[in-house]
Amino acid sequence: MDNPPKKILICEDHQIVIDGLISIFNNQPDYNVLDFVKDGNKVLSTIKAKNPDILLLDLNLPNKNGLDILKDIKLHHPQIKVIVLTMYNKENIVKKVKQYNGDGFLLKNCSTEDLLRALDSVCESKIFYLGKGIKNDVVETDGFLEKIRITRREKEIISELMKGNNVPQIAKNLFISSHTVETHKKNIFKKLDIHNSIDLIKLVNEKQLFS
Repeated sequence: MDNPPKKILICEDHQIVIDGLISIFNNQPDYNVLDFVKDGNKVLSTIKAKNPDILLLDLNLPNKNGLDILKDIKLHHPQIKVIVLTMYNKENIVKKVKQYNGDGFLLKNCSTEDLLRALDSVCESKIFYLGKGIKNDVVETDGFLEKIRITRREKEIISELMKGNNVPQIAKNLFISSHTVETHKKNIFKKLDIHNSIDLIKLVNEKQLFS
């Protein structure tokens, strides 16, 4: 039996963005838009009425700050997956979203592919999803990674691999050659004592790295 589609609530005050998102999900059988809300003060009451699985949350809503909304949602409805969808590509904001237990961070100029990948990722794992185009220095240091001496560049490669990106895509995103990506990938697998990307995903999930 097929699983029912995941229910999405859009929290956004620009109608053109809302219309665009609804248009995307109209063609996606795995997701269903329940409703949208434009007023920050009405988000929690709409959640209670609609019971969504996923929230697409703009940070700049009228009457209530998006970060405050995120804190309230995770306090009262921790089971709901919250993906921030914003134009603010700033390290301190991404860190705040992670601190308040958000599940993902996307820029509004992201591709449909990246949006759907983010939804699939947060529904299937506890890994914080960082969309394409986000500044790479927001990947925070983890104690386990420090212990095994994973470099910042290697952490960037790990983050890209967790998004499902292949070597050419990673090279393009990080502005390095495919050969350099392959070299880093081999070093990562050697340091972590793993043999392939499936092992990497298992390890990241077990250690809850980047979460």
